[in-house]
Order: sequence, then structure tokens, then C-alpha cells
Amino acid sequence: MEIVQSRLLAAFPHGFTTREGGVSPPPFSSLDLGGGAAGDDPGRVAENWERLRRQTGLAFGRVRQVHGARVVIDPAPGEPREEADAVVSRVPGQAACVSVADCVPILIADPASGAVAAVHAGWRGTLARIAAEATRALARAAGARPEALLAAVGPSIGPCCYEVSPELAGRFREEFGAEVVGSEERPHLDLWSANRRALLAAGLDPENIEILGLCTSCAPARFFSHRRDAGRTGRQVGFIAPLP
Repeated sequence: MEIVQSRLLAAFPHGFTTREGGVSPPPFSSLDLGGGAAGDDPGRVAENWERLRRQTGLAFGRVRQVHGARVVIDPAPGEPREEADAVVSRVPGQAACVSVADCVPILIADPASGAVAAVHAGWRGTLARIAAEATRALARAAGARPEALLAAVGPSIGPCCYEVSPELAGRFREEFGAEVVGSEERPHLDLWSANRRALLAAGLDPENIEILGLCTSCAPARFFSHRRDAGRTGRQVGFIAPLP
């Protein structure tokens, strides 16, 4: 099982899963952690989750993601119950976890308290500044100082592949600046940069933000991609657990 990690978050149990190490058949091969909504067998998905639990030794606090800006604090591990798009965990051994297949997974950690957050930011969540909402929620829940937080922006669709309509590009240009949009003729969104700007606006230090720069659409052997695979695909997850 390959799990991608961030150098900034090395002290925390964390990672971004890839396709490797599960039991699901094509087109979900093989470590589909998506819950079976796209057509994978729920029993195989459950086995994939069990393999991840054995690999990491962690429980996973999850939510039913709805492309909004709500944050849940310390959800019970297991099947997701509450609707939200970010999770804060203060419980050692219980990871905050989000699932993605092009959307941006962001992991945030407070070295002082050991508390953590995981964020799911598609284009809607990015516009709603879910990364900033999670930062504020983590600061309130753990007494954290935003400037001391660490954040990693994980594998997701990159500006190389995320072509969007001129209308959506205009909304991002207005919200985050022209730098997050490519050419006028064929605009491409840079969700990595947009979420970095949201984190900076929430108070994070620029040196405490790492963008891994891995595009899910560009790497079919390594990552699931909703856009590349026309929705018939699995899900990888980003997770981070508090310091013991």
C-alpha cells in the first residue's frame, strides 16, 4: 500500500492514499475508499478500509461530504453520519479523514496542542473558503494560533488539467485573483493556489504550507480521478491523526 506523505507533517500520523493495496476490481482497482456510491461492491470497500486501518493503526472520523463549508469536531469513527466537508480531531489514534477523486484534500496540524483537521475542497468548497473555516474551527477547538499551524495540500486535479467555463473562472478571478486562472481563451483553475490563499488569509505562515503538486488526472495508475474517468472511479482519502 502506497501512502503519500508531507514533509511538514512528518511528526503526525498522516497520509494521502493511492490506488495501490486494495481488493476492488476495475475500474475501482484497487484501494477504493469511496463507500460504493460509484458502483463498487460495498463489501470490497469495507475490506479496503480494514486494510487501511491495519496499515496505519488508526480509526477514522469521517463525514458525508456535500461541497459546503461546515466543520465537525471529533466525529465518532466508522461510517459517516453528519454532513460537512471538514473534520477536526483532538483524539489520539482517531484520524480526521476526507475522501477525494479530484477535489483538494488539505491536512492541517497544530504542533502545540497536537490537534488536527482534514478538509475536502472542491471548487464550491474552495469558493466558500472551507480551508479558512477549518483553520478557525481548529483554532477554537484546540486554542491554536493560526500562524503556528502546518498545512499540506494533497493530490488533486491540477491547473494542468482542470479546464473550466469562463463564468466559473471569472468567479475565481474575482475571489482569489487572476493568478489562480489560466488563459482567458481556455481557463484552467489552480485550486492548489486558491486554497493556499485561503489558508494565508486565515493566518497561516507561508513557510508552513506545503503544496505536494500531484495531479490526480495526470496519474491514472496512481490516483482516482472523477473528471478523467467520467465519474466511474473510486476514491482516495487524506487523513491525519493527533499527536499521542
